[in-house]
Amino acid sequence: MKYIYTCIIVMLCIFGNAQISVSGKVTDAKTKEPIPFVNITTSNGKGTTTDDDGFYSIVVNSQQDQLTYSFLGYKTEIILIGEQTTINVTLIEDASALNEVVITALGLERDTRELGYAVQAIDSEKLTEVKTVNFLDNLQGKLAGVTVTQGATGVGSSSKITIRGEASFSNNNPLFVVDGVPINNETVFNFTNEAAAGFQEIDFGNGAMEVNPDDIASLTVLKGPSAAALYGTRASNGVIVIETKNGTNAKGLGISYNTSIFVDTAFKLPEFQNAYGQGNSGQFEYVDGLGGGINDNITYSWGPRLDVGLLIPQFDSPVELANGTIVRGGDTSVYSGLEITPTPFVSNPDNLKDFYETGITTINNLSISNGFNTGNYRLSFTDLRSEAIIPGVNLDRQTVNAKLNFKPSDNTEFKAAISYINSSSDNRPSNGYGSENVNYSLVAWGPRSLNINSLRDYWQPGLRDLQQYSFNYTFFDNPYFILNENTNSFNRDRIFGNVSFKQHITSNLSLTLRSGIDYSTEKRELRRAYSSNRFQNGAYAEHDVEFREVNTDFLFNYKNNFSDFSVDLYFGGNRLNQTASNRQSQTVSLAQPGIFNLNNAASPIEVFQFKSEKRINSLYGIAKLGYKDFLFLDITGRNDWSSALATPFSADNSSFFYPSVSSSVILSNVLDLPKAISFAKFRASIAQVGNDTNAYQTSSAFVAQTPFDSQPTFSNQDFIANSNLKPERTTSYEIGTDLRFFDSKLRLDFTYYNATTTDQIISLPVAISSGYNQQVVNGGKVNTQGIEIILGTTPLQNENFTWNSTFNFATNRAVIKDLPQADGRLTLAYSRIYDSANQTVWFQVEEGGRIGDFYGTGYQRNENGEFLIDDNGNFIADNNLKKLGNYNPDFTLGWNNNFTYKNWNLSFLLDWRQGGEIVSRTRALGNVGGQLAETGFRPENGIVAQGVNVNTGQPNTVAISAESYYRQFYDRNHEENNIYDASFLKLRQMSIGYSFSTKNGFLGLKDGMDISLSLVGNNLFAITENPHFDPEQLAVQDNGFVSGVEDMSYATTRSIGFKAGFNF
Repeated sequence: MKYIYTCIIVMLCIFGNAQISVSGKVTDAKTKEPIPFVNITTSNGKGTTTDDDGFYSIVVNSQQDQLTYSFLGYKTEIILIGEQTTINVTLIEDASALNEVVITALGLERDTRELGYAVQAIDSEKLTEVKTVNFLDNLQGKLAGVTVTQGATGVGSSSKITIRGEASFSNNNPLFVVDGVPINNETVFNFTNEAAAGFQEIDFGNGAMEVNPDDIASLTVLKGPSAAALYGTRASNGVIVIETKNGTNAKGLGISYNTSIFVDTAFKLPEFQNAYGQGNSGQFEYVDGLGGGINDNITYSWGPRLDVGLLIPQFDSPVELANGTIVRGGDTSVYSGLEITPTPFVSNPDNLKDFYETGITTINNLSISNGFNTGNYRLSFTDLRSEAIIPGVNLDRQTVNAKLNFKPSDNTEFKAAISYINSSSDNRPSNGYGSENVNYSLVAWGPRSLNINSLRDYWQPGLRDLQQYSFNYTFFDNPYFILNENTNSFNRDRIFGNVSFKQHITSNLSLTLRSGIDYSTEKRELRRAYSSNRFQNGAYAEHDVEFREVNTDFLFNYKNNFSDFSVDLYFGGNRLNQTASNRQSQTVSLAQPGIFNLNNAASPIEVFQFKSEKRINSLYGIAKLGYKDFLFLDITGRNDWSSALATPFSADNSSFFYPSVSSSVILSNVLDLPKAISFAKFRASIAQVGNDTNAYQTSSAFVAQTPFDSQPTFSNQDFIANSNLKPERTTSYEIGTDLRFFDSKLRLDFTYYNATTTDQIISLPVAISSGYNQQVVNGGKVNTQGIEIILGTTPLQNENFTWNSTFNFATNRAVIKDLPQADGRLTLAYSRIYDSANQTVWFQVEEGGRIGDFYGTGYQRNENGEFLIDDNGNFIADNNLKKLGNYNPDFTLGWNNNFTYKNWNLSFLLDWRQGGEIVSRTRALGNVGGQLAETGFRPENGIVAQGVNVNTGQPNTVAISAESYYRQFYDRNHEENNIYDASFLKLRQMSIGYSFSTKNGFLGLKDGMDISLSLVGNNLFAITENPHFDPEQLAVQDNGFVSGVEDMSYATTRSIGFKAGFNF
């Protein structure tokens, strides 16, 4: 493949040449002064800029080319070259050119200068400059106030996105809208339990990751309630508005082909000690991996020294059978009582590195667009194939996108857009702590004497499909056995799109009708082979997931101007119908090995299923008023009627109204400001939005349970419903300013917001004697305040070179003002090992505290913060919950830079996240197991714990063994010593590219071809406190994500690749 790319590049460079040189000067039509740095582009995209004196020179392909002259604050001029070689141009000032058009609520195009609230947009180029499998990951660092955290199971994982932090106790997910129609972004997990049995949690990806970035024209973030109020009960967490590409800019048939290939490697691996191997108290000998030998039932690395010439029987040491056949020590099912030949006890410092593979991701996109007299269309196909760094894990995704704009008459418009996506994977790795997570076996409990290559042949001789071969049979599975035999596959079909019709009834009045759908079906298979640690006789599950949402709306629009006033009125309505269902049928024992079918069940088939239906009817209106092109006022109102808030007997509580008022003043249009100020705007807004609840929270429902005596069983749900439940309500105040200086070479956008969320939807614990675990109530008040600053600069610009730089800064704090219970803390979530309350990180809130606070246990300290040590030199446990930290950052800062020199382009993105804490299970378990570098210091005389004697108050002088010291200090039952500062600075993205055009007629193409070639990288480098893992972490607990915990996560990836684009 690389030779093909090389030949293509050489050929295109040979045939790419120039024909005509054009030069001239650009001046201001009014002042006659030269205008420096005017952008001048040819028909095929080649460009230059004027120098300090307004002069320029550019090479074009033919006399049929056109030159486009554009500069902020002036009207764009387009001139046919013809026979001219000198073209002098005068540009006319155009104040409206200072404006940017963005897509806002209901898919309306708005000038940013009119808006009284903060929005921020990204164009398609920034989204596809360095591609990622989950396009949400490409937003991090590029938008102020938007935080994205990647999942923990490699390619295909969900990414969590929040806008302006977390203010809700239950739901902080923003709404996603594509071409004016909402789409689903939920992650649906498999059914599981917390015990050390059953299927572990599996992340099959979030819905928004299936939006194809090659089809996105623009992405706009509606950050605050004022911007999002028109979306009502789903808008309190902000809205991501996506507009897909069409064929508007096509002049005849246009074809575009883009290809990207990435090589993925493990980004950050734990640092291990490699001086001591498997065992306890310095002793080890393998017999059966079940405790028959010396310390062979557990895989701590507190054993003998490595690399000192010791010979010790190990799981991969040879055993000679009576017939002379040689098997391995771990092949315990094919021999009994025979001696295992001792082999050298040596270190394997790269065993984890050798386990991870080099991943390959390819993304190919082909699009065809065309414009005609009455409209345009665009067709696109994208093929994504990714082989992960985790062996046996992959993701394939194919996307077909079509968009049509048709205008049969001046008064009638028809639009249609549709996307079909097929996503599939042969295996999605399991999350969390337990034997189904490979990192559990290799990082926490993988001894430093473990030879990973000895595990690649994972069946015992003659026992394929019956008995795995592993280094331990008490707690762990062979990692290759897990990933190749115990697979979690899925195949998902999804279609979303819409059809709209707009009729201009009069010159001032129009009506738009639109209907859109998001529909997906998914088939999952969970296979567990015989001899699995959790399923000795295998297991099998089928999980069917289906989602369907239809939105149908109408919108009247009246526009008119009255002298100095402009009026733009909208009135519309929407009906949302949503159905979601999932059904998991499983057996935890198979009759015959290797046959994965429910008909092969050797135990009763268990069925877990859930189905919900929801409807929201809405009416809304907008009044947009303007005065003399400097004063703008928006008034909006929306009323929702939600079935989720109704009961079987009443709909009284289902109606809620959400208003907003926003205004902007263009100061530069009415005041005589200093010449240095190019543009000045002040904005302010107040708004109210809601946060709806799930179905069946207002009335009781029966839930299917485990069958008994082959008969189905049902029970009441485990919570007490609330027939008077209301949606959460957020009231927000926002002010801001947009300032531009020195002909917009310096740009500053500042926003301050203050939002209060009330009527939080909370599940309060109740006495178990009631027959329930929780009760759904409204209560709680959270105040969120924050600042966002977007600073854009153009430090250098001349005829050949331009440097653009953008800083995105954000900080916010969500403080608890009130809780429904009389005293104490309220638990919102937790992350635990199995079902142990002693090994749990609690996410709790209390009045005066913050969302994101987490609690755990530690060791006793005195008033000076010193550890209290008993007379034997041991730490003393403190089982009282204490606040350990908060996972939210103090601030985030993204610094995006773009340099262009002639046809060359260089860009990079630095992402700084400062503050917050994270609990690390890798640190806890890896150090308890003696695997990590922190435990390498093991003096023969032991270690004296730093602290004071609990009885005398004097410094402790009693030493304990290194093994005892580390196993106490990092004990997983006490999280206090297993916390890292979550701050980091990342070189998140980098790209260097070259663009050029071939001559007309090249390869038979009348207008030649535009070509771009780039070397790109993602997640390249990080500075952070912790030495063991990527600080961006997202853990899974039951059916949801939790932040602030690293739960035996897989390595993230560093990607380096090549990208090429061909347009003709």
